[in-house]
Amino acid sequence: MHTIMTLLTPCPTIRRLAALFLCGLSASSLMADTPAPAEPPTLLAPLPRLTIDGANFVNPQGDVVRFWGTNATSFYPEHSVADAYAANLAEREINLLRPHHLFRASRDWNPGLGSGSFVDYKQDSRTFDPVLLDRFDYLNAALQREGIYLAFSVHFSRRYTAGDVAIMDTDEADAAAWQMAINELNSWDWKKAIDVRKALPTIDERAARLNEEFITRLLNHRNPYTGLTYGESSQVLTLEVVNESSIEYAIICGNRFPDYWQNKLVAKWNAFAVENGVPDPGDIYKPATQDLKVLRARFLMQLDADYYKRIRKTVRDSGCDVPMMYSNLWRGESALATQDALSEVIENHAYIDPLVVRSAKDGFNDFAYRNALADKPYFIGEFNQAEGARNIEAQSPYRTMLMVAAPAYGDFQDWSGIVWFAWNHGTPQIGPDGKGDHVHRNSSLGSMVHDAMMTDHLRTAGIMFRRSLVAASKQPITLWIDEPYWGTSYNQLMNGKYRVQPGWFNQHGIRRDYGTEPPEQASAPWLKAQTGPVIVSDTGEIVKDTVRRQLTVAAPQAEAFSGFLDGQSPVGPTHLEIAGNTGFATVILVANDNKNLSESQHLIISRTALNAELAEINGPALKLANLAGSGTWQFKVTRPAASAPTTLTPDAEGKLVLPESTWHEAELALTR
Repeated sequence: MHTIMTLLTPCPTIRRLAALFLCGLSASSLMADTPAPAEPPTLLAPLPRLTIDGANFVNPQGDVVRFWGTNATSFYPEHSVADAYAANLAEREINLLRPHHLFRASRDWNPGLGSGSFVDYKQDSRTFDPVLLDRFDYLNAALQREGIYLAFSVHFSRRYTAGDVAIMDTDEADAAAWQMAINELNSWDWKKAIDVRKALPTIDERAARLNEEFITRLLNHRNPYTGLTYGESSQVLTLEVVNESSIEYAIICGNRFPDYWQNKLVAKWNAFAVENGVPDPGDIYKPATQDLKVLRARFLMQLDADYYKRIRKTVRDSGCDVPMMYSNLWRGESALATQDALSEVIENHAYIDPLVVRSAKDGFNDFAYRNALADKPYFIGEFNQAEGARNIEAQSPYRTMLMVAAPAYGDFQDWSGIVWFAWNHGTPQIGPDGKGDHVHRNSSLGSMVHDAMMTDHLRTAGIMFRRSLVAASKQPITLWIDEPYWGTSYNQLMNGKYRVQPGWFNQHGIRRDYGTEPPEQASAPWLKAQTGPVIVSDTGEIVKDTVRRQLTVAAPQAEAFSGFLDGQSPVGPTHLEIAGNTGFATVILVANDNKNLSESQHLIISRTALNAELAEINGPALKLANLAGSGTWQFKVTRPAASAPTTLTPDAEGKLVLPESTWHEAELALTR
């Protein structure tokens, strides 16, 4: 119907009104100042619709699809910038974008763009900003053109306003009380308000209805540049209900709501207790007995589950069958058990010490594996080095190790996606060419587009991960979690019931499941003691050496190194030879023609190096051994800037000595 109307209606404005009519949105709220396309857009072919098979997404041919992604935060570019931006991401192997903080009033990140948010915040939080909605639509079309999927959230930094009271008719006293509570909440510092605001829809009917309204409008909105609603578009890969939220976590951390909602929470708690045979449950923040602690956990888990089911119904009633999750980020066993029962996909967030070879204990073992559930696709939806000024200062020199560790262990653990946080914060950070408005070689946690040292490796690392060049674990571990597992304090909640000891993540694939604990699990070595100082994956392809402080990958189509140079050959690689006695280096070598390195005629290599004082230098010195054929190779630098190729001839030992000039990524093509 939409296609017919597009063909028969020559006026862009009328076409736009027709599209709004078809998707059930208010024309008056979305049309004002909307820049109409100058000519009828050429609609795009949809992306392949992916389905879930066990723990993986697969394409229509049955091939596993992995996602090398990034977050884009409060980003609404002009059309020409969107085209260049999408092409730049695709060049770096990005095939998933997670739009983030779209509801944040971001005048600081988006000066001159109204509220800087998806909604205008003039009278309420219900009215889309028409200019930014158009830019959002066009950006997504540009991403689709480059084969990039979307990971949606439907509750991201929304600031409910007093004007939202009209979503529901009640008596004047109730409406006034709700507005007073909203104004109080909005007066709080963001750190005090954040968990309260996220959990609000689980206890407040208006907030729940506001979210339902937004979801219905978003999923029924027809993108004029693709011809599809978001609800029917195969570009939308996943949908999360709320970012980083668990009401159990909020309550255990001592969060209190403004009185209007606090009273509702207490009333619900008391009613739940009575229904379960407890007439006087006492203070929800201080359950007096173990039975009351268990009862509280069940109550709070039920609040989240009921709200998730409600939103799920709203999504499905919109005709959208996208795989869903309730939330993300490790928030204890109860929250993950709810996800296990109700969600199709699972996500966690991890900001870790990038020097994973510092000891057997590393951020992957401590954080990244926590939410990985058996037989469900698993994403790290926000991933990067540890936050905080002190961490950044101490750990940033080693951040490129993440470009080896993330794809290697992501493939080994059979994860579906790794999504970096964040490519950019706001619109001005992206220049007219779709790249960073300025580029440097310093750590830039929130605007990775600026950090050339990290992005130098993004393409080779992405190829390694997306093409599954590192083998999955041959002897995976399932960690069974049995009841009772209720957390009654912050430490209990965050530690979980059972904790895999350091190093085992690097040796075996690990997934969690909920059910009866097998008798042999209690004596399993991975629950009793950490591994030794040199940890080899059960495939033999990944070596984490905490003595030499080196991480190596040696797989048929990929080899990589990250760590401290010590004058000796790294353990594992047979094609990649790295020279140097001091300093820190990262090198990734991949075949780009689906052949083993020993047969490949097209290689891509990336490298960065620091001296002993942690200042960046050209290097490390590299040789490539045991390559295909005896011909010469064309060596073309692709980063920092493309250059004319040079010819390399094997030395007397048949090895290619790579130039020591300034280059960070290069392609090699065999010539006869």
